[in-house]
Amino acid sequence: MWGGKGYGGKGYGKGYDMMWNPMMNPMMMQMMMGPYGKGVGKTGLITFPNEKKVFIGGLPLTTAPDIELNKRLKEHMNKAGGCLFAEVGRSAKGGAAFKTREEVQKACELLNGSEFEGRVLQVETWGKKPQA
Repeated sequence: MWGGKGYGGKGYGKGYDMMWNPMMNPMMMQMMMGPYGKGVGKTGLITFPNEKKVFIGGLPLTTAPDIELNKRLKEHMNKAGGCLFAEVGRSAKGGAAFKTREEVQKACELLNGSEFEGRVLQVETWGKKPQA
């Protein structure tokens, strides 16, 4: 009666077999994927508007994400104001996000040429990458 074909052996029809397979149930799929649809939501610098970010060159080289280095960079960038997020990427480049556009300008003026971890930083507005 409740076998693979339902009542009378003709199948369930319009997708009702999904109700009996918990892994294919739409509610279970939503729980597995989270509230953003497919996979996890975006994180990092990409979540901030470009006018509130700075591009940072001259950072120490890293091969993998380093949370402690990111924290130290954020503390360094806080000298210019409310730094919300800072990240060291590959190729000795990274970025930071601030609360306001004024803080972005202040960071460019104050922190360009500053020393971090024994290296001289190049800090520019997001759209204008420093020349290597």
